[in-house]
Parts: sequence; structure tokens; C-alpha cells
Amino acid sequence: MKKVILYIATSADGFIADNQGNVDWLPQPKNDNDLEIVGYNNLIQRIDTIVMGNNSYQQIKTFGAWGWPDKKTYVFTIEPMQSDVSYITFIQDTPKAFLQKINRLPGKDIWLLGGAQLAQSFAKENLIDEVILTIVPQKIDSGLPLGVSFSHFNLKEEKPLMDGMVQRIYFKK
Repeated sequence: MKKVILYIATSADGFIADNQGNVDWLPQPKNDNDLEIVGYNNLIQRIDTIVMGNNSYQQIKTFGAWGWPDKKTYVFTIEPMQSDVSYITFIQDTPKAFLQKINRLPGKDIWLLGGAQLAQSFAKENLIDEVILTIVPQKIDSGLPLGVSFSHFNLKEEKPLMDGMVQRIYFKK
């Protein structure tokens, strides 16, 4: 069975985005070594599927060329939408219904990219198997909180990263 991995960053005060939904406070990797340090390269090798909410999708589109054309991406939406590329599919399923369908197919693990509402929906149904949480040592004072309780997880590892960041890895109990 595929694992659902929530790989996400928060500010020191627990927000994934500011009040306008921006993530420009996140440090940008300077090179591949930075991506290796935060575990991104390892994650990308483990997965072949990405799931995200429509707000995250709309924001990512503004960053430029799509970063994962070799991964199947499912965007959870309320309104039916159509994609003009084969690697992005818009769905209106619940997280549980989606996983029942996707787990019938062969493949690797699933990256739950975000946003907060989708992560909360997966967490509410106890569908997240692993959390890789990077905490950036910057407070933004208000914004969009992750809003996921870690009471159903065991902290497996906590390690310091570059520039004062800390990464915590949790596994489902």
C-alpha cells in the first residue's frame, strides 16, 4: 500500500502561508545540495504521485514552468475543471475515496503537498502515514496555520538543518 507523505514547511509560529496566501518568506534553495539537506531529493525519488488543493495549484502555476511533469498530480477541487496536460487531473473525490482508487494501481508513495485544508482533510480521516515538517526560523505573526494535530503520530527524528531550520519526521502510530 502506498504511503501518504505530508512534506511541508511552516514558519516558527506554525503558518504555511501569510495572510495573502504567499510563501515568499520561505528560503529558496541555492543549489541541489540545499534540496538534499531538506530531504526534497529523497522525497521525489520515493513518490510518483502528488496531491494538492486547488489554491496550492493556482499558486504553484505562478512560479513558472511546472516542476513535476514526470509525476502524476491530482488537484482536489470543488468545481469540475479540465487540465490541458496529461500529468494533472482535477478531482472532486474525498481523500478516502481517492486513496481507495489510487491504491488499486501500482506505483510509489504519494506526496501530500498541501494546502492546509487538504492536509486537514487527510489528517481528519487518519490517512497521513508520514509527516516531514521543516520549521523555518521566521515568524510571520499571522496567516494560514497548518492546523494538523500530531497526536496520531510518533516523532521519529528531529534534526537541525541549514540556516537555523529544523526538520521533524513523524510516523503514524
